[in-house]
Amino acid sequence: MRSALCWLPILFTMVTAICFTLSFVFAVARTDINAFWPYISTGDQEARRCVIGQFLNVSAFLAMATMYVRFKLVQAFNNYDRSLRVLNKVALFMGALSSLGLSLVANFQGTSVVSVSLIGAFMVFGIGVVYCFLHTVITRKMYPMYNGRSIWLIRLFISVLVLFSFILIVVFAIIATAQAGSIAQNHDSKNWNTSGLELGEQTANILSEMVLYIAFLSFSSLMFKIFGG
Repeated sequence: MRSALCWLPILFTMVTAICFTLSFVFAVARTDINAFWPYISTGDQEARRCVIGQFLNVSAFLAMATMYVRFKLVQAFNNYDRSLRVLNKVALFMGALSSLGLSLVANFQGTSVVSVSLIGAFMVFGIGVVYCFLHTVITRKMYPMYNGRSIWLIRLFISVLVLFSFILIVVFAIIATAQAGSIAQNHDSKNWNTSGLELGEQTANILSEMVLYIAFLSFSSLMFKIFGG
């Protein structure tokens, strides 16, 4: 059973990667964005909104399933440490909120319902940062009986990278949006002011978003070996 479950995080990673790849391809094909340095959170126009939304809903389900399996594995391992049990339950709750946020992003995309979309994005990334650190601590507490030191160090590195990227996204997004005049204008790369500081801030924001996206998927993919037993 556990050997089959190891494909859950891989499936989640693949579906999410396909989702953002399709979003990019559709947006470039329809010339809604420039192909150079696009936001990964594009894809909120017309029909493709429905396609991307469905992929994100599937990703949200797979993310929650992956987090629940991780919760049960830690629960089965731990029969003695109360703090580990508490951390595991808190991590599951944070993971559920993050998955719910991904569903909100799927169903209230881009500029359609800005406030709900932003709340969903914060739940995915902001609460997702907390989830990463919680499981980094859990991994450390399960060493050396269940996992090696290397997996803890890798998760610690990814968690710090995720936190740093999230902070940069928030800072540069606020600055770039203030300069652009609106969130919709900020995400439209065709309307950037390429002669001023705005381009640098936009580029920093996009790079941070991409790093955060890759780091989250990497953190999830690390569960492949653990789920495989």
